[in-house]
Amino acid sequence: MDVKLYRCPNCSAELKFNPDKQLFCCDYCRGEFTPQQVNQMVQQISEAEQDQQRKIEEELKENEKRNQENKSPEQQMKEDEFSENTRLYQCPSCGAEIVSDMNTAASFCYYCHNPVILKGRIEGKYRPSKVLPFAFGREKAVEYFNQWAKKKKFAPNDLVSDKQIEKMTGLYVPFWVADAITHSRLDATGENVRTWRSGNYEYTQTKYYKVVRDMNVEYDGVPADGSKKIEDDLMEAIEPFDYSKTKDFDMAYLSGFLADKWDVEKESIYPRIHQRMFENNRAALDSSCGYDRMKGKHFTEDVRKLRWNYMLLPVWFMTFHYKDKIWEYAINGQTGKISGELPIDPGKLRLHMFLVGLITTLIIMVIGYFIGGFLL
Repeated sequence: MDVKLYRCPNCSAELKFNPDKQLFCCDYCRGEFTPQQVNQMVQQISEAEQDQQRKIEEELKENEKRNQENKSPEQQMKEDEFSENTRLYQCPSCGAEIVSDMNTAASFCYYCHNPVILKGRIEGKYRPSKVLPFAFGREKAVEYFNQWAKKKKFAPNDLVSDKQIEKMTGLYVPFWVADAITHSRLDATGENVRTWRSGNYEYTQTKYYKVVRDMNVEYDGVPADGSKKIEDDLMEAIEPFDYSKTKDFDMAYLSGFLADKWDVEKESIYPRIHQRMFENNRAALDSSCGYDRMKGKHFTEDVRKLRWNYMLLPVWFMTFHYKDKIWEYAINGQTGKISGELPIDPGKLRLHMFLVGLITTLIIMVIGYFIGGFLL
C-alpha cells in the first residue's frame, strides 16, 4: 500500500496529522492546515505533475517532428537499404525478434535456446544511427566468462561446460542514448548545531541558513536499453561504454553477429533516463551544502535541451537453464565487464558446510586435548 507524504507549503517539511487539533501540523515552522487545505494542496501538486508530464511529452513530440523534417534523401536511402538487406527471425516460444544481415543465419533464440523461424524484412525505422563494434571475439569472451565463473565456488559445474558455452552469442543490443542539458535548483534550510556544557547545564546552539543551489549540467550519452526481453539492471551493470569508438551504422558490422531490435519506444525509455540524470543532479546539489542537517528541501528540475541517438552496443550474451529457471549473463563487448546472478549448487554448498563443520570440530578437539593435558 502506498504511503502519502504531505509537505508543508511554507517550508516543505513533513506535515503530520494532530488528532487533538484535527489539523495537519508542521513541527518545523509551526504551520497548521485544515484537511480541506491539504487536499487542495495535493490537487495542485497533482496538476503540476501532470503539467510536467505533458511538457515532457510535448518535448519528445517536437524533437521527433524536427528529426522527421530534417531527414535527408540520403538518410531515407540508408533506411531503405537497411530494410532490404536485413532478415528478421522470430522465436515461436518466447516471442523474441532477432535481426541479422543477409549472410548470417540465426539458428536459435539467444534467450530461451529454442529454434527460430524467418519472419521477413524489417522496417527502415529500426535502422540505428550509430554502432559500437565488438572489441574482442568469442574466444576472448569465453575466457573472460570462465575466469569470472570459476571464482564462484558454489556455481554449478555445468555453467562452464562446453555444451553451455556453445550458446554464448555476440549480440548487438538496441539502446536509446540521450544527450541533454538539464537545470536543477535546490531550495532548503540548512542547520548547524553546536552543543557544549557549562557547569551543570548543557547548551545547544542552532544556526539557520537559507540555502539556494542552482546549476546546469550537460549530459552526453545517457543510455537505456530498448529491449523488453533484456533486464534493465543487467545492462546497467555492464556500463559504461566508450562512445568515442562508435561508428556510423553500416550493415557490415552485423556480419557474424545477431542484433535485437528495439521494442520499447523512446517515450517509454525517457522516464528512466530522466530519473538517472536528476538523481545525479540532486546528489551533487546535496553534497555542495555541507550543513549538519537540511530541512524543507525542494528541487526544481527541467530539461533545457534534448537529443536522441539510437545505437547498437556490443554484448556477449548467454542464458543458462538451471532448476527450472533461466539465468542470464552479459559481457560488455568493449570492456569485458560481466554481469549476472549465479545459481548455487546445493551439493557444493552442503559439502562446504560439512568440511567447515569437520574442521571446526577437529580444532575444538585439539584445543580440548591440550587444555586437558595442561590441567593434568
